[in-house]
Amino acid sequence: MQGLVRSIKWRPEDVSELFDALLQRFESVCRNDRSHLATWLLQILHWIQGRSLLELVRDATVTDEELKKWLADDADKTLDEIIEEIRDGDFNQVNDELLAEVKDIVSSVQADLNSTISGSELTGLRKVLLIICKVAEKTHFRPRLTQMVSWCLMVLSTTGRLIQVGTGEGKSCIVAMFAAFRALRGEKVDIMSSSSVLAERDMREWKKFYDVLKISVDCNINKQDEDSKKCYESQVVYGTVDEFAGDWLRHHFHRKDIFGQRTFQCAIVDEVDSLMLDKGHHVVYLSSDTPALQHLNPLLALIWATANQYSKVESGHNIEQKYPFHQVVLEQIKQEGLDELTVLQIAEETGLLTNGTVEEIQRKPSLLDEKIANVPADKMVEFFRMVETRFPSCQFALHSINTDGSVEELNKRPPRESGQRRVSLLLNGGFCQYMYFDKNSVLKAVEEDVRRFLHFTPRELNKSEGSCYIPGFLSDLVESKLKRWIENAFRAQSMEKDHEYILESHGVVPVDYSCTGVVQNFMKWSDGLQQFLEMKHMFKLSDMTTITNYMSNVGLLQKYKNQIYGLSGTLGQKAEIETMRKIYEGTETCQIPSYKRRKLFEVQGVIMKDERRWIEKICEVVVEQSQSTTHADQRAVLVVCETIKLANTIDQALKEKVKNKMLYINNNRDNSVIFAKKLGSGDVIIATNLAGRGTDLQVSESVKHAGGLFVVQTFLPKNARVEAQAFGRTGRQGYPGSAQLIVCSRHLSKSLQLLILTRNILSFIENILSSSCQKLFLLHLRHYQRNNSWEESRDISSLLNHVLAENSNTDMMMVKEIRDASVAEELSNYVECHLPEIKKKEELFGQYLETLDLLYKSNNKPSESDVSALNEFWGMWLLTKLNMEQPITELDLGNAMQKLIQKESPFSNFHYYTAYGSELKEKKKLSESISMFTRAINLDPCWAAVAYYNRAFASLNSQNRTQDPECLSQALEDLQNALKSLDLYCQQLKVTHKYARQETDVMSSRTTRFDLHLKARTTVLMSLKSNIHQAIEKIKMVRKMDGFLKVEENLVYFL
Repeated sequence: MQGLVRSIKWRPEDVSELFDALLQRFESVCRNDRSHLATWLLQILHWIQGRSLLELVRDATVTDEELKKWLADDADKTLDEIIEEIRDGDFNQVNDELLAEVKDIVSSVQADLNSTISGSELTGLRKVLLIICKVAEKTHFRPRLTQMVSWCLMVLSTTGRLIQVGTGEGKSCIVAMFAAFRALRGEKVDIMSSSSVLAERDMREWKKFYDVLKISVDCNINKQDEDSKKCYESQVVYGTVDEFAGDWLRHHFHRKDIFGQRTFQCAIVDEVDSLMLDKGHHVVYLSSDTPALQHLNPLLALIWATANQYSKVESGHNIEQKYPFHQVVLEQIKQEGLDELTVLQIAEETGLLTNGTVEEIQRKPSLLDEKIANVPADKMVEFFRMVETRFPSCQFALHSINTDGSVEELNKRPPRESGQRRVSLLLNGGFCQYMYFDKNSVLKAVEEDVRRFLHFTPRELNKSEGSCYIPGFLSDLVESKLKRWIENAFRAQSMEKDHEYILESHGVVPVDYSCTGVVQNFMKWSDGLQQFLEMKHMFKLSDMTTITNYMSNVGLLQKYKNQIYGLSGTLGQKAEIETMRKIYEGTETCQIPSYKRRKLFEVQGVIMKDERRWIEKICEVVVEQSQSTTHADQRAVLVVCETIKLANTIDQALKEKVKNKMLYINNNRDNSVIFAKKLGSGDVIIATNLAGRGTDLQVSESVKHAGGLFVVQTFLPKNARVEAQAFGRTGRQGYPGSAQLIVCSRHLSKSLQLLILTRNILSFIENILSSSCQKLFLLHLRHYQRNNSWEESRDISSLLNHVLAENSNTDMMMVKEIRDASVAEELSNYVECHLPEIKKKEELFGQYLETLDLLYKSNNKPSESDVSALNEFWGMWLLTKLNMEQPITELDLGNAMQKLIQKESPFSNFHYYTAYGSELKEKKKLSESISMFTRAINLDPCWAAVAYYNRAFASLNSQNRTQDPECLSQALEDLQNALKSLDLYCQQLKVTHKYARQETDVMSSRTTRFDLHLKARTTVLMSLKSNIHQAIEKIKMVRKMDGFLKVEENLVYFL
C-alpha cells in the first residue's frame, strides 16, 4: 500500500479508501472465515499494483477471479486518449494545431485500414502513411496508433524532433517507417544505434519491409573499404555513431573515398539520450602509429615502479618504502663533513646503537640491517633530536602507528618560524618511511624520484643500470605530461579488474560499467593509463599513441544541422531535455504515451548499511520472487549489478539458493542461450547494465500471470535515465512487472553516506513514532480479524492514512534527489565547459585537414614519411601545445609544411630522416639517402642504430664492386657505432623489464605475456646485432684481402 503512494502517486487518503473497500469486499465474500484475511489482501493487492479502479473493487457483483482478469486485460488506448496525454505532457513542444493535424491524418488512415472496401481516396501524407502501414502489416504487423502518431510528429516537424517512446513500445518500427518516408522522397537516411548488435538486428529484421518499398538498405558494421563504399550508396544505412564517425575520418583523413556523393541529409538516432548525453563527449579516432613513442616505455615502467613504492596506511597517509635511518639523514642534510660514519657515531652516542657497533659495521657492512631492526622508538626520537641540534637546517616530525591504526606524532613541538622545514617520517625499528599528508606531496615526491633516473639524449651515457634515456625531441612531451603519467600510475593501482576493465586474450579492455555495461574492445586509455594496467597484469605492453584525428558524437550529429530525429525510452528529466535542446538548436521534444496503461510497480527501495546485509537482502528478494508464496506464483528475476565483479559476488551468494540462474556480464561471450527462449518461472538472470538499454527479455505466460519479470537494481544508477532503462526491462507492452532498488550505503559517495547518517539521527524520534503507528495498525487489523466491527475498520483506515503520509519521504528518495541535482549540475558544466572544448578541438582539426589537403595537392601522392611526419607534428602539438583556455590562433602548420618541402623534420625527430632515407634507398637514390641518414646521426647518435646501419649499406652499395679503403673504413665505423646504439636499445628493454616486474604479484618463475613480448623485441635486436658482427668481420677480411663486398638485403629473422 505504501508502494501505491510512492510508485503510482496515489494520495494516502485514496489508498485508505481503497483499503476500506477491500475490507468490505472481504466481509461480503468471506463472512464465515476471517483467518485468511492477510493472504487474501496480499493476493488482491498483488494484482492491483497500479491497475485498479476503486469502483470495481466496491462492486460486489464482480467476483475475485473476474476482478483479477479485468486488471490483467487492458484495452489499447484510443486516439483521443493518446492525443490528450501528449497535450498534457510537461516537456512536449507541440501545439493544438499540430495535434489536430496528427489526429486527422491518423484517424483517416486508421479508418482506411479497418475498412473492408478496396481502394482508397487518401492523398498526401495520409496516402504515404497508409502505404507504409500496409507494407509494415504485410511484413511484420500493423503499426499501433502510438507508432502512427510518432511518425506524424516527425514528418510534420520542419526541424528535428526527439521523441520519448516507452521501452517495448516498438521504436524500431517507428524508425523504419520514418526512414522509409524520407527515402521515398529521394533522401539519404543514416540510422544510428547505441550498439552494433542492435544496428545489425534492426537492419536484418526490417530489410524485407524496405525491399517491398524498393528502398535499398545496408549496415556499416565491420565493413572493409570497398564494402563500406558500396554500403553508403544505399538509401538507408544502419550503424553505430562510432562507425559513421570512423568512416568519415577514413574518407577525409585517410583520403579514402568512402562516402562518395553521400551528404548529411537526415539522421535518425535510436537511444538518442545515450548518444547525445552519456556519450556526447565520446570521441572516435583512427589509431595512428607513432613508433617514436616506444622510447617512452622505460620511463613509464620507471614511473610504475616508483609509484608502487608508496602505500597507504589506515589513517589515509601515504608512506614510501623503508630506508635505514642514516640514509634519510644523509639525503636530507647536505652538509660538508657529514658522512655515513658521522651519522652512525651519533647513533652510537645516543644509544640507538650499542657501543662498538660502528666498528663491527665498518668491518662487515651487511650487519647494519640486523643491528637496527628492533630499535625502540624512543631511541630513534633521541637520535633525531641530537641530529637536529647539530644540524638545525632540517627538522624531523617522527610518527608511529598505534594498534588501532591511528598515527601518533612522537616529538610534538610548538610551531617554528615560518619557512622551517620538517620532514615527516614513520618509524619502524631503525628504519624510516617518508610520510605524505596530501596527494600533491606524493606526486611531487614521485616526480623527484623519477627525475633522478631520467636523462635526455644526445648525452654521454653512464653505466647505471636504472638510468632511463629518452630522445631529446620528446623532452617537451615528457615535461608537459610527466605529472599526468604519475597521476595515472596511482589511478591504475586503485582500478579493479572486473570493474573498470576486464582481462581478455587480446589485452586489458575497458568496461563502460556506469551506462551500458559494454566491454569496449576497440578502446584504450590514454596518457599511460593503458600501459600501467598492462604492467599491473604483466600483459603485452602496447606503445603510447598520438591522437591525430578525431570526431565526437556531438560534432558528427551537428553536421546534420536541424535534421536530427531521435527516439529513446528515456529522454530524461528537465535538465537533460533542456541540455539536448541547447546542443542541437531547433530540435523539439515530445513524450509519446504507452499504447496501454503501463503496469510497472516499483517496490520501495532500500539502502543497506553494509555489504554483508546488502547481499543478504538481495538474496532474500530473489528467493522470495522466484519461489511460490501464498499470494503469488513463481516469477522470473533480473538482477542488475554495477560491475562484473559484483555480479560474480551475487552469483556465488545465490549458488545454493536458486537453481535456474544465468550470468549476462560480457558481450564477448556467447550469450545466445539467455535469449534463446522465454524466461520461465523461477529463472534468474544476474547481469550488468548489459541487460539494460536495448535488451528485450521475453517471459512466459506463467511468469506474466504471476506478476511479470521482477527487476532488482543493486546499485544507484548514475542518473534517472539509466535507472529507468533497467526498470524498463519489465512492465512492457501492457504486461505487469515489478522493480526494486537495493543499494549498499558503502557503495555511495562519502558525502551521501554522511547525509544518510545525519538524516537518520535527526529523524530518530519521528521513526519511533512512525514505527509505533505501524504496530498499532497491525494490532487493530488482527483485532478486526477476530472481532469484525464497522467502527474498528474506520479506525484502521485512519491509522493507515497516517502511516502512509508519514512514510512518503525515504532515504532512497533523498539520495535520488541529490543525484538528480548533481546530474543537472554536471550537464550545465558539460554545456559551458566541455562542449566549447570539443568544438575548439574540432575547429583545429578542420584547419589541419585543410593543411593535409595542401600536402596532397602539392604532390599527388606525397611520400609516406612526409604524411607520417606531418601527422606526428600535429599529434605532438595537440599533446604539448594545445591550451583550451586561450583563444584559437592560427596553427603554425605553414612552417611545418615549409620544413617538409625542404626535407626537414617539423619537430626535430631524427626518425623522420631515417624513414625518408630508407625511401630514397628503395628508389636507388643512394647519395641522397646517405645525406638523410647522416642528418639523423647528427641529431642524436645515441639512437641512430638504423641510420648507421643503413648508411653503411648505402655507402657500400653506392660503390658496388669498387669500394675504396675509405668507404670500407667508414662502413666499418658506422657498423661499430650501430652496435653501440643497439646496446642502448637492449639496455633500455632491460630497464623496462626490471622496473615493470619490480612490484608485480606474478610469481617470478612464471613467464608472462609481458616477458614474451620483451623477449621478442630483444630477439629482433640480437638478430640484427649478430648480422652486424658478421658484416664487421667480412669488412675486416675484405680490407686484408684488398677485395670487394657484395651487399644484399634480408628480413631480420632471415639473417
